[in-house]
Amino acid sequence: MASPGSRLLSWFRRLRLRWFRLRRFRLRLPSGSLPWLLVAIVLVAVLVPVALVVGPGARPAAATAASPAATAIRFALAQLGKPYQWGGEGPRSFDCSGLTMRAYQSAGIRIPRVARDQYALGHHLRLNHLRPGDLVFFAHHPRNPATIAHVGLYLGHGRMIEASRPGVPIRIASIWRPHLVHRAVRPAWRYPGLLPVAARHYGSAVADVQARLAANGYCLAIDGAFGTATRRTVRRFQAHHRLAVDGVVGRWTWAALVSHGRQRSQPPHRC
Repeated sequence: MASPGSRLLSWFRRLRLRWFRLRRFRLRLPSGSLPWLLVAIVLVAVLVPVALVVGPGARPAAATAASPAATAIRFALAQLGKPYQWGGEGPRSFDCSGLTMRAYQSAGIRIPRVARDQYALGHHLRLNHLRPGDLVFFAHHPRNPATIAHVGLYLGHGRMIEASRPGVPIRIASIWRPHLVHRAVRPAWRYPGLLPVAARHYGSAVADVQARLAANGYCLAIDGAFGTATRRTVRRFQAHHRLAVDGVVGRWTWAALVSHGRQRSQPPHRC
């Protein structure tokens, strides 16, 4: 099969042959115009199909990529402040594995009901490779998975969402405490992660960012669309926390979003 380069060269040769045939019929153009004519033809041949496919209102491909981890986090963030109940699977209360199961179920991914079985799901990774949406576990004997008794949904920067125990509402808390198992599980390992989130993106990842901005006291709609208002609010948040003010939610901006603001309750519905 001919390479793209050889096919393009052959195409130019045929075009040049047609040019000389036209000259036999006394078609006259200004001297030196042939190279410019060839360039114009190539530009039209390349740009017109691209414009027809992309269109003026098209969104970037990265914005359409599905992220089950982002959807799971969106579900879990919406449960902040609800009570813990052993055996609870929602919608009014949850236990630890009931929360993580329902979070991934909202993203179309089925995982087992019990924390120990969720660990056995596979796709294990070391804690230094954690990303938002992974499951972190706690055990009476961390080296023995059979003693796993708790699971949380990792948010980033050492923070997780958890339904921990009776009397404590669903909250954001640190993962760094005794009995942490040194392996985590990534249920959505075949799919892209939550970050980065930027202008013209849309979906659950954007809604996660908006929810955390609201939890940090900023007034904006949680509509899953990263428009001008969201970008402006992200830049304000970045400036307030002395981050790079670029309007893009990367690792460090997301870390600040989950580390500050409301950790165990929902922001007011109206602002």
